[in-house]
Amino acid sequence: MSDPSELFRRVLAHVEDLHLLEIGRDELMYAAIRGMVRSLDPHSDFLDPAAYRGFREDLSGIYGGAGFQIEYRGGGYEVVKVFPGSPAERVGIRPGDEVLEVDGRPPFGLAMSDLLHRMRGEAGTVLALRLRRGEEPPRTVRLVRGHVEAPTLESRFIEPGYALLTVHYFHQGTAARIDRELRALDGRSPDRLRAVVLDVRNNPGGLVDEAVAAADLFLAEGTIVTAMGRRQARDREHSARPGGRWESLPAAVIVNGYTASAAEILSAALRDNGRAVIIGSRTFGKGTVQQVVELLDGSALRLTVARFYTPVGVPIQDNGIVPDVTVADGAEEPDRPRTLREADLPDAVPADDDAPAIFDAAASIEDVHVRIAYQILRLQERLRPQPRAPMP
Repeated sequence: MSDPSELFRRVLAHVEDLHLLEIGRDELMYAAIRGMVRSLDPHSDFLDPAAYRGFREDLSGIYGGAGFQIEYRGGGYEVVKVFPGSPAERVGIRPGDEVLEVDGRPPFGLAMSDLLHRMRGEAGTVLALRLRRGEEPPRTVRLVRGHVEAPTLESRFIEPGYALLTVHYFHQGTAARIDRELRALDGRSPDRLRAVVLDVRNNPGGLVDEAVAAADLFLAEGTIVTAMGRRQARDREHSARPGGRWESLPAAVIVNGYTASAAEILSAALRDNGRAVIIGSRTFGKGTVQQVVELLDGSALRLTVARFYTPVGVPIQDNGIVPDVTVADGAEEPDRPRTLREADLPDAVPADDDAPAIFDAAASIEDVHVRIAYQILRLQERLRPQPRAPMP
């Protein structure tokens, strides 16, 4: 077999000498490196200096663009999250849309970094996208790029004492913000916080260290996640540290098929350590570790170096997280007549007007997943052993 390095030099010389277009050697070398790295797996990539700057913007969560996130799924690029109030939301882009064209050019053969670079740009510039959703015919949308700040976290009360935290992405500082939000909600609760629902549906991941730190807030001890690579020197176990501020706060986690990567790590850590019930549908199953290696010219390698394993030793890759309570995405209540109650009977005796009114908080929750999570937490509270009164 001939020397591969000599073969590469000959090919490079022929391209420089014979190709119709004159292409700089630096550009050819970047293309060669990019092709080599992208052939390894779907998540390894070579980022030239411009692409690497865009990658760092992703981690900060602030950039100029359309306001949605994509993942490579099923042979194409699919929208997995649309940010509230973004240009993408205003033109009707939704999770599940497949990107067929960007400004008239198909994304076939492009790595994620290249596609993101095409879709981003200065605020005020126009972006044209051709999209397809399931079996629907393709459609074209035009939007004006804006200053996008990817939301990290939203919070509200389901009812006093029961909080809902929606975690959109694990950016820098997400774990600290979760802690701050819970402290603020705790301070606004008449009886302090009694339980929390963590909603990580459509959360594509982000920084693994932030997910580990977020899980640590709810754990007193135990393994959070283990990374195992080809060489044992790369193996690493992340464990909880004693004194997690919310280690005794009852919790539930809502997931779906767009829950991936770091969000799967958080979900598995709380489930396997007995700290939370998982509700929803099976998660995406992105369980590999990418290490970023910065290079001298401002470019970087993003290489897959290990797999993630849940605290009980199950690989997340390809398996995903199977919920404790399965609720299909877009679940609807059965369309059936309302059951008659005593109050519906003719001449029924009315309720005691002086008695306190009954408010069914669950009945007012439109999101089926949140409603089930809330009901489970309420049931757990009722079944929790109560301290016995001292004997007289």
